[in-house]
Amino acid sequence: MSCNSDLRLKEGEVVDQLGYQGLKIIQDPRRFKFTIDALLLASFINPKPTQRVIDLGSGGGVLPLLLAGQDQVQQVIGLEIQPELVDMATRSAVLNQLETQITFYEADLRQQLPQALKPNSFDYVISNPPYFPVDAGMVSENQALAIAKFELCCSLPDVLRAAVRLVKGNGKVVLIYPSQRMEHLFGYLGQFNLSPQKVCYVHPNHTASSNLMLVEARPGKKGNLQVLPPIFVYENNRYSPQMDQIFHGQKIENIF
Repeated sequence: MSCNSDLRLKEGEVVDQLGYQGLKIIQDPRRFKFTIDALLLASFINPKPTQRVIDLGSGGGVLPLLLAGQDQVQQVIGLEIQPELVDMATRSAVLNQLETQITFYEADLRQQLPQALKPNSFDYVISNPPYFPVDAGMVSENQALAIAKFELCCSLPDVLRAAVRLVKGNGKVVLIYPSQRMEHLFGYLGQFNLSPQKVCYVHPNHTASSNLMLVEARPGKKGNLQVLPPIFVYENNRYSPQMDQIFHGQKIENIF
């Protein structure tokens, strides 16, 4: 099966729509497929086309695809430890004719990074890091899914340590993380001299407690923390009007 005349899918792979501007992504359902967490994170940042963005733990590459395809960011880097996902993400960039804007590197963010990734050179460092320690639940036998959800290959401090090395002095570090681990997240932000500047809480619906939080932090910058109105994912057993706007590329700051 082929996506076009030059790009062939591997066994088990499918091409899915990202729902906006004709963007597509190659995925393997046997490993995992992207979730709305990535769409929420993409909608929380608003980079200029000339700014440099790096996604730590890029998985199948959904965030770089959204940023290069929707926001027209001219240089987006995806860093991922799993070689099969780097290959898949790279082919997704080609599929969308975004290979000149997106580069994926296979690397372990806990180790020495590729020389092309210079310290203090990125306007945005973004990440959808593993949410839970290994002892927090049953770890899936699906390796790709397990690495995405649990701190098998990196922990939150590992992600933040890499982030503070890569982000510019006036840049931003942006994460999505479980609300129940808020104290954990804010504690580590402080340890790495990152000050939260903006927070948005995500709720499954209008009656449920927040289960996710979007956080923007800056190196050493102090000031009043801005708490945005909440996002509700579902309303009346369907996606909320807020989520419909996010699915179509609208930024969170513009939907209230």
